[in-house]
Amino acid sequence: MISPHLSTLIESRIDHLDPELRHVLELLAFQEPLSLEVLSKLSAPETVEAAENEGLVRVRRRDDSGLTVKLAHPLYGEVVRAGTGILAARRLRGEMARQIADHPPAHVSDRIRLAALALDSDSPPEAELLISAARDALTLGELVLGERLARGAMAMGAGFAAALPLAHSLAWQGRGTEAEAVLGPIDTTSLGEFDLLLWCLPRSANLFWMLGRPDEAASVMATVRARLSNPAAVNLLDALEAMFAVYAAQPAAATASIYEVIDSPVALPLAKAWAGASGALATAYLGRFDEVPSFAERGLAAAAESETGLLRFTIGLGQVYTQTMSGELDAAEELARHYVDFAEMQQPGRSLGGVLLGRVLFVKGALAAAETEFRQAAAVLEGTGYSWAFLSAAFLCQSLAALGRAGEAREELVRAERLFGANTEVFRSDLEVTRAWVAASESDTRQAIAHARAAAAAAAGSELLAQEGLCLYLATRFGDATTAPRLAEIADRVPSPLLKAAAAHARALADGDGEALDTIAGKVEEAGALLAAADAAAQAAAAHASAGNRRAELASTANAKRIADLCGATTPALAVVAKPLPLTEREREVASMVALGLSNKEIADRLVVSVRTVEGHIYRSCIKLNVADRAALADAVRVGSR
Repeated sequence: MISPHLSTLIESRIDHLDPELRHVLELLAFQEPLSLEVLSKLSAPETVEAAENEGLVRVRRRDDSGLTVKLAHPLYGEVVRAGTGILAARRLRGEMARQIADHPPAHVSDRIRLAALALDSDSPPEAELLISAARDALTLGELVLGERLARGAMAMGAGFAAALPLAHSLAWQGRGTEAEAVLGPIDTTSLGEFDLLLWCLPRSANLFWMLGRPDEAASVMATVRARLSNPAAVNLLDALEAMFAVYAAQPAAATASIYEVIDSPVALPLAKAWAGASGALATAYLGRFDEVPSFAERGLAAAAESETGLLRFTIGLGQVYTQTMSGELDAAEELARHYVDFAEMQQPGRSLGGVLLGRVLFVKGALAAAETEFRQAAAVLEGTGYSWAFLSAAFLCQSLAALGRAGEAREELVRAERLFGANTEVFRSDLEVTRAWVAASESDTRQAIAHARAAAAAAAGSELLAQEGLCLYLATRFGDATTAPRLAEIADRVPSPLLKAAAAHARALADGDGEALDTIAGKVEEAGALLAAADAAAQAAAAHASAGNRRAELASTANAKRIADLCGATTPALAVVAKPLPLTEREREVASMVALGLSNKEIADRLVVSVRTVEGHIYRSCIKLNVADRAALADAVRVGSR
């Protein structure tokens, strides 16, 4: 908001300009930057030069395409627009649109701007221009602009051709019900094969992801498949069905079809983009990391040629997962930031990029920064129908739990569970991991391990070998000393330094080898995975304590606390070294739940023991800590945690 005083000063300066100079400002107020060539045809070249000399405009070189002109300060534009009537503004836009149209721009972004300019001018463009620009906008991920251009074409009676980009833009904005209202009523009986397919694909995708109605999506596709004969058309349908299969947790079965599509000489860019995205995600979770780069490269190239700008973030999910599992955390962060930058703060792309970035930050132990990314993404994606909405909520929950904010984590778990569905089945292990983190934050180590094990089982059921290993690694860090045999098998089959470290960690934990755990903590910290390093160091301290090596115990404890301080983390392993209370593991678990405010019955239900057993643990803990009652025990635990 401009202050009245500043507005008056700027208005005064503009009012005293020559009409020719004011006209330059008016043009740029409604469209900037303008090429110097175009602006010099709308105003005399010497007038543009005078505007630069007066400090009203700035001239810059744009790549190799010549000089461009912008207002010297955005406030000039705000004041001019505020003082310009609707009809005058339409006339100005018309002047520019006609001049730009005489010299068709080479850049896609410029063509989109031309269409948007003409749409709001006194010289409305042809519907074909708006449709083409709407498609270009979708390719670049500019969903709101794509919707506006497509609606403009619809208003001109463009019909089916405009309905397609309109439905795409609505669906990608998470407005699935509106997209179905556009596509559902269309009479498809007279459509040719490709038009039929162009209607079927966005409608099926919208039904599957945005509306969570996979059976209806499958029915639509089956009906259309019966009418197809062209190989390229069949490829498109195969590509989308393969992507559905990946999200339905059948990635291994889908990869054969994915390869057929992406290798097909007749496959269209849209089909290859879908195949590249589903292939990158599937092979990453399967642990076939050497296949991910090819899918990513080919998928990104195809996405740049089709109206699927947001598919690149699914490709990014596979890429970032692969680099993280490969121990290339700095490269993973750089790539995630590239996706954030690509979005240029436009939603939902910025939020999808934020999920990628937050995931890397979480592994690196930058928990507060990760929480920020996930919280912002979850707020934007809530209610959109995106599978990313579930991921953002689940990862936010994990971050809160790792930060020790158990109450907030429990609330976020409710949201994550609500957002999980048939269209996110491939992420079932992530849901169980989220439950594991919440249980851990509530000091219920037994349940935390059980959920981590359930996550590994879910991943194994879908042949997601890398993900299974990651889940078993979490169980190990939570104190499960039985994971070593399976982790060793997975580490032999999946080319992942992270999983090799996990297997070594599991073996050292099973053997009670504090020295080996110290070594693993150092290597994992050096790789940048601070959260896992802190757990290894804490478990090393416990192993040294069991062996009676007090000096080594103190050194490992100090190391664990140092790394934990860098992360701000609270985990079951860290809780042990952070609370030097003379209690057994089960007594500490019960006492921690007392400190959280749980009743004896609630504790008994969580631990699957009797209330009398819980009372016994509390009684013995009170004696050991020399406190009188339950409330004093809770206070002692809270003091010990600080």
